[in-house]
Amino acid sequence: MSQGSSSVKELNQLKRLIEEKSIKWGADLVGFANFERFNRYPEENRPPEGTKTIIVLAIWMEDPILDLWLHTPSWKDQGKPDRAFEDEILRGVSLRLSLLLERKGYWAEPAPYEPGLYLKEAGALAGLGVIGRNNLLITKEYGPRIRLRAINTSASLKPDPIIESHSYCGECNACVDACPAHAFDTGKYDKEACLSYCENNLMEVSKYSALWCMECSDVCLIGGSRARLSNPSKDGVGRSRI
Repeated sequence: MSQGSSSVKELNQLKRLIEEKSIKWGADLVGFANFERFNRYPEENRPPEGTKTIIVLAIWMEDPILDLWLHTPSWKDQGKPDRAFEDEILRGVSLRLSLLLERKGYWAEPAPYEPGLYLKEAGALAGLGVIGRNNLLITKEYGPRIRLRAINTSASLKPDPIIESHSYCGECNACVDACPAHAFDTGKYDKEACLSYCENNLMEVSKYSALWCMECSDVCLIGGSRARLSNPSKDGVGRSRI
């Protein structure tokens, strides 16, 4: 189906269908941005030519098990884990949505990670939330306790409004105070300090699975809280509520 042959009504119906299917298939939030919103980024971090709309999906990290990174025995030699549960869920949703769009006559594909879109910024540009003091995307519904995935498509769908005015962080410094890596001590996010701490302080849940530090996310007062895992012990993995 060519873009010119689609009426505004048909495209609005398609957008509603994508919203409905996204939630039905496992996402918790979905937002839409147009290509022009990404012109501020380097070419390698923009959607490919031919993209009209970027669909951004979010899943609520209600339980830390969703963020559990699984790895093979050689993982520590390779330097990074293989996959996390929540990413597998979002990958499935994004593939199903891509197929849906293709059956409607549009090109669509999940956005790659590297090189790829800055997903937090993509979420903000799609109206899902704003970038908070903890350098994470903060949503009204779930705070920063989400994971993201994006889909590029040639379908020209109506973009959602960007959130321009908010009072999410205000004078709150909970994330800054809680950060064990001191990644915010200079007043600006220190990515290297954060990454170094996370890699050297993994919470090993089992021989082949681990959790990264999420203190700055867990202490955020915005949105729904989630269960937390305490340090594993011989009696099993403990839980507590924020």
